[in-house]
Amino acid sequence: MRGLVREAANWLRASKDTDQWSSPWPDPAGHLERIVNDLIKNKTWLVWDGTTAAATITVDTEEPLDLNEQPVWPAHKRREPALYVRRVVVSRSYSGLGLGAALLDWAAEVAKRDHKAALIRIDVWTTNLDLHAYYEGQRFTRREGRHPRELADYPSQALFEREVVRSGSDYTRLFTEEEGPGERKFR
Repeated sequence: MRGLVREAANWLRASKDTDQWSSPWPDPAGHLERIVNDLIKNKTWLVWDGTTAAATITVDTEEPLDLNEQPVWPAHKRREPALYVRRVVVSRSYSGLGLGAALLDWAAEVAKRDHKAALIRIDVWTTNLDLHAYYEGQRFTRREGRHPRELADYPSQALFEREVVRSGSDYTRLFTEEEGPGERKFR
């Protein structure tokens, strides 16, 4: 998981006009703690190709919070049941295969099937305009967020959501869901 994030951070610095992941947020210890907590709570899924981690996604029924424990999404949107996704990362070796889109479609299926939610949501790094365009291309709609001063240090204030019925791929062509003792993964 950390290797995928590190690879993505290096790629972003080398090839994109963004400061996303140029330094761990909120700091190295807090960044690691967030990743570990999501793994322990079975919120993070990995796509494996044999022994190689090809991609990851984290899904959560709880909405994201800033460092002051304030909800990132505005109050009027929080009343709608949604599944929140984050850390959607595909290894560069697997880019261009549609794996990111398939993970988002899988998350939409999980939202509908397991949580009876009509929406999937993601908060995207504010300055990564290419990533904003990617999510719009994945049938997400940009939503108005809270005033930036309310979430001063939160780096992902670009909010997007998608109806779960707007799937665009048959994700099972690329992976299947498995659950084993102490782990949840894709193959």
